[in-house]
Amino acid sequence: MDTRSLTRLAFAAAAFFMAGMPAAMAEDDCKSTVVAEGKPASLRDLGAYPNSLLSWRAAVKDKYGSEYNSWRYAKDAKVDCVQKNDKWICTRNARPCKDVLHKVFDAAAAKAKGICKEEPLSSYGATKSENKAAEKEAISGWEIDTSKKYGKEWASWDKAGGTDIDCHKVGGGSAVHRGRNTLQVSAQSR
Repeated sequence: MDTRSLTRLAFAAAAFFMAGMPAAMAEDDCKSTVVAEGKPASLRDLGAYPNSLLSWRAAVKDKYGSEYNSWRYAKDAKVDCVQKNDKWICTRNARPCKDVLHKVFDAAAAKAKGICKEEPLSSYGATKSENKAAEKEAISGWEIDTSKKYGKEWASWDKAGGTDIDCHKVGGGSAVHRGRNTLQVSAQSR
């Protein structure tokens, strides 16, 4: 696939995701103002002006990262060009903001990661003769406890984050304890 096709595909994907973009993601994520002066050039529009853009983008990338170096999304953007000794020098001044594509990727990564409750929840299973049966009992107990505390949407062991199952012998069978010092449940249904 050539570069143009990949670029078109990326923009189509971004447009698709932006259509369902949450309001919080639509908010601007802007940084402090960055000022950068471009290299002097004999032509204003074909030399000094683009030189200032390259300088501004490089300064933003060094300070905040490439996800902020798009002039298109910058706030309070201003370009001043002056001529000195037959050379033009342009200076750009703007607050860099995160571009839309990075906002989409950040939101997708957050969604994939899931949102977990901060407070871990522990549960015990019944004593069983086999570890698998004891695990199943403990998971069922954890799901019931979680559903009571947080609601059904949080009560899926398969979607929980930081799970831990601690199985140990008690009497003649195995009891399972899922440690809730590390167990967190996912807020997102998958």
